Amino acid sequence: MNCRMTSLWGKKLIAISATLALLFLGSFIFAKDIPKPPSPFRLVIDNVGLLDQGQQAQLERKLRLFDDSTSTQIVVYLDQSLEGEEIFDYSQRLAESWGIGQKDKNNGVLVYMAVQDKKLYIQVGYGLEGTIPDAATKQIISNYIVPAFKRGEYYAGLDKATDIIISLAKN
Repeated sequence: MNCRMTSLWGKKLIAISATLALLFLGSFIFAKDIPKPPSPFRLVIDNVGLLDQGQQAQLERKLRLFDDSTSTQIVVYLDQSLEGEEIFDYSQRLAESWGIGQKDKNNGVLVYMAVQDKKLYIQVGYGLEGTIPDAATKQIISNYIVPAFKRGEYYAGLDKATDIIISLAKN
């Protein structure tokens, strides 16, 4: 191979690398901002008004009791929109940024919903993946949350989903 061909391949490789770097950086530049955690910290955040105050308080009590008795933390976060970001990426960044669960155990669970986008994801910390696998979270969403939400029973869907998550996390 002559020097001229090597130089051409080198320039193409540099161009491709630069393009990939810009795309990668661009995904962070345009990524949806992670809000600061509420102070005092809450386990139920409803930014869209799907739950009334009593429902929020009841769900908060249940999740707080579970957190206090096991150190496994479950957070329910109801949001307006993902603003174009992928739900897995955003929910993972949110859970990591807020430090959901204990850092040394990585035992947090985030139930995240973007109402406007009609997207829902249950983000499970690595420390719980053995007891709450992806298949289980998909079943919780499709068998309990989605049917209840279609009926307008938001609290019932989240209450049942968190009951199942608690049951799985205890094992």
